[in-house]
Amino acid sequence: MQAVIIKEKKAPQRQNRVVGYPLMDIKTINPFILAAVTVIKSATGLSVARDNIFLQKGKFTPSGTGMTLDLHGDVKGKIVYEFSKGVAVKISEKMIEYNLDPELTAVDFKTLLNSAILELGNQIAGKAITLLEKNGVNCQISPPKFYIGRDLQLIHPHLLTFVLSLKTEFGTFTINIALYPKE
Repeated sequence: MQAVIIKEKKAPQRQNRVVGYPLMDIKTINPFILAAVTVIKSATGLSVARDNIFLQKGKFTPSGTGMTLDLHGDVKGKIVYEFSKGVAVKISEKMIEYNLDPELTAVDFKTLLNSAILELGNQIAGKAITLLEKNGVNCQISPPKFYIGRDLQLIHPHLLTFVLSLKTEFGTFTINIALYPKE
């Protein structure tokens, strides 16, 4: 089953591209969205639905948990999957089929959360690469990097960032995609 989150519209000249960012179109954005939705659904059994879509400059998080991926090749940029701590914990519990005990030490809690989120990231990256290749886009994705914290600059403010907010039974999470313009 393949869900399309962003539908292609035949618009004259622009064809679903952000002006000045020719690679920011559905053939480069949809694989990351489809991969995340597919993997989260299959790994956790949660339903995932679109909540909101918008563009912003960069990505700053006052508080959050998630992973970042760097892109190299035909497409260069950064992808950030961001969850509130509560959503990250619930998704992690579903993935590892184990309730994260509040009595765990902070180090053990962070280790389990890190492990589950990075495994989710590896699965999403693998699926995204396959979908990009099917679209004729050749790129490599770095291994995901876990983050948890406050006041983090995740994507530089000079980069236009496509943000898709998705909702689950446990709350929302966002996919932030910043692709560098062609040189």
